Amino acid sequence: MNSTFFLLSGKPRIGKSTLIKQIIHEIGVDRCGGFYTEEVTNFDDRIGFRCVSMDGESVDIANVESCSATRVGRYGVNVEEFDLFAKDILQGALRTKDIIVIDEIGYMQMFSHSFKKNVQDIFSGNKVVLGTIPLNRHPEMNIINNLKEANIITVDELSRDKIAEWLVREVLNVID
Repeated sequence: MNSTFFLLSGKPRIGKSTLIKQIIHEIGVDRCGGFYTEEVTNFDDRIGFRCVSMDGESVDIANVESCSATRVGRYGVNVEEFDLFAKDILQGALRTKDIIVIDEIGYMQMFSHSFKKNVQDIFSGNKVVLGTIPLNRHPEMNIINNLKEANIITVDELSRDKIAEWLVREVLNVID
C-alpha cells in the first residue's frame, strides 16, 4: 500500500473534527488508531481542547485557566500531558491499525517534540493518515503539505456535507 494522507483544513469551528468522527464511525473504529480533538466549552465559550483516543481515553491539552508557561493565544498548553498521551496512542496505532487519525497537527501540538517525531515516523511509513491541519501553516507543517501523498481537503460551509461520503470511499479504496 502506498502512503496516502487525507488532511482536512479549514477555518476554526467549520466542522473538521466532526467530519473526522463521522468518517471513523463509517469506516469502523477497529480499523482506526490515534485521536480526535474536542472543544471544551462553558456555554457557548470555547475554553479549551481535549484529545480523545479511539478507545475513549482522553487528556485536556489546553485551557484558558491553565497557568502553563506554554501559551497559544489565550490558552495554556499542557505539553507534558499531551506528550505522554500522543506518544502512546500514536505508537500503538502505528503498530496495529490501518488508519492513523491525527486531529490535529496544529500549533499547540507542535510544542511536543515527541509528537513531531511520531508525526515524522507516521508520514514516512505506509499507513493511511486521516487528519486535520490549520489553514495558517507552521513551518514544520509545510513539509507535510509538500508530500506528494498529501491530499489537502479544504472544508467550508459548502463542501463539508459532501466530503464525508467521498472521503470514506477514498480511504477504503486505499486500505482494501
